Amino acid sequence: MAAKHAIVIGGGIAGCSTAYALAQHGLKVTLLERNADIAGEASGNPLAMLYPRLSSHDAGSEFALAAYLHSLQLYQSLGLPAADFDCCGMLQLGFNPKESARIRKVAAQGHAGSIVRYVDRIQASELAGVNIEHDALYFPGAAWINPQQLCRHLVQHENISVVTNENVFDIRKAYDLFEVLSNQNSVRTADIVVIANANNARLLCPDLPLSMQAVRGQVSLVSATDSSSSLQKIVCSDGYLSPAAYRKHTAPLHCLGATFSNIAADENAQSTLMVENQDHQANLDKLHNISGALYTELKHNVVDGRVSLRCTAMDYWPLAGQLLDAGKLKNAPPRAGADVNSLPWLHGLYMNIAHGSKGFTTAPLCAELIACMAGNQALPVSDMIAGMLNPNRFQLKQMGLKRLAKMVPALS
Repeated sequence: MAAKHAIVIGGGIAGCSTAYALAQHGLKVTLLERNADIAGEASGNPLAMLYPRLSSHDAGSEFALAAYLHSLQLYQSLGLPAADFDCCGMLQLGFNPKESARIRKVAAQGHAGSIVRYVDRIQASELAGVNIEHDALYFPGAAWINPQQLCRHLVQHENISVVTNENVFDIRKAYDLFEVLSNQNSVRTADIVVIANANNARLLCPDLPLSMQAVRGQVSLVSATDSSSSLQKIVCSDGYLSPAAYRKHTAPLHCLGATFSNIAADENAQSTLMVENQDHQANLDKLHNISGALYTELKHNVVDGRVSLRCTAMDYWPLAGQLLDAGKLKNAPPRAGADVNSLPWLHGLYMNIAHGSKGFTTAPLCAELIACMAGNQALPVSDMIAGMLNPNRFQLKQMGLKRLAKMVPALS
């Protein structure tokens, strides 16, 4: 019997894009968010950047490019206003020998010029509208986006209902349905449940090793000058500087970021989310790698910032796909050569988390993957990529089942 109703837990970009993908596939979706509004945590930064980071002809680059192109097409299809979305393009600079070698390697891979092309520093300067000191990879379709407005737009789908202030603490299987229990004493049932609540997924999967960590990130908001307002493209070194596209009290601001710091302390501690001057300085140091002139001009113009906790797996791949019954797997370990379809899959239970700082690029493709799995349809990625995303991979690897850790169940 075809699934009719899904519950998605978490209202960030992973949850909102998953709800949208399922709704597009014809399901009625209830999205549950523990906060008073969606996109209030890691998906609530002033701007998000949409671009891929490519390197060799490997699985990571294949996934990064596929995810970028999928998200770009999705966002362009939504009819977002220009104030919330702009495919302004991005320059990834060869700002040191390692990065210079990487961008040359990517340029030699034969990608279409509409996706990426190599430009020298003179061409980069003409594209950017300001002086650029390095050769670069130019991604014409790369974009900045207003994260909260995007998420709100995604969940306006007629098949999606949003419930806020709903903190889920347990998921139970009840015959052919799942029961989702919240601290508000509600019990909701659905054919399909998708866990998309980032670091809090640990609480719903206590028996499943997720091997992930919270990564503190701070972005800085920098008031634009007459000269820096000429910047037309996102410019990226080991950090990024956006055009002066974000506005607060009508003043144009650049977004500059972002820091990365693994958090071992209490993720809910208020001090963890405090804006730190040392992190503003770290972002300015990244700006220096982008442009010494822009650094000199903007180094005293930081006016605000925002901190969030990203969710990142130890191998830097998202955790996306169908879940196994971790208890059954542990109690009855399969043989190394077992058929992947013989594993104790929890049909109808999925996960979409651990996108790190790349959620607005990678989460929508993972959402489409889950929607296709749920509908028993051809996957939007290769079996190899789907296996790399397997959310059960760390448990299977711990059990010595490395082959199975890279596999997903076949279509029935």
